[in-house]
Amino acid sequence: MSALRQAVIGEHTATLEPPDLLVLTFRGVIRAPHVAAYAALRGELLADQRYLLTLADLRRVEGVEPECRRGIAAIRDERAQATAFVGGSFRFRVVAELIANAARVFAHRKLAFRFFPDEASARSWLTEMRRTLRGA
Repeated sequence: MSALRQAVIGEHTATLEPPDLLVLTFRGVIRAPHVAAYAALRGELLADQRYLLTLADLRRVEGVEPECRRGIAAIRDERAQATAFVGGSFRFRVVAELIANAARVFAHRKLAFRFFPDEASARSWLTEMRRTLRGA
């Protein structure tokens, strides 16, 4: 993957930063159709990757529809994944923990994630995770 690729999903943007980082910038309310569009986009853009790295910027999120949880939990992908969240309310963090734990247990996903106060520390952690996942 050599070229920068970008897609718009509702009010949100998804940008693939070569070689292997998907950057999601959320604005407004995250709705169930957005989750479905994200899953399809991720499948298309990252089909050839052995692992998945995602930076999710939540600083401008105003809310998340409850139906989104089911959509996220339904995404099937056996690859190892690391997601760094920037920002996010306490409520969002609790919901993310519940979804991630369910995905680990029921979908048997190898999933690491952390919340960060700023993008620089999130990117630093993802760089470490890239080295770890490449060696796996």
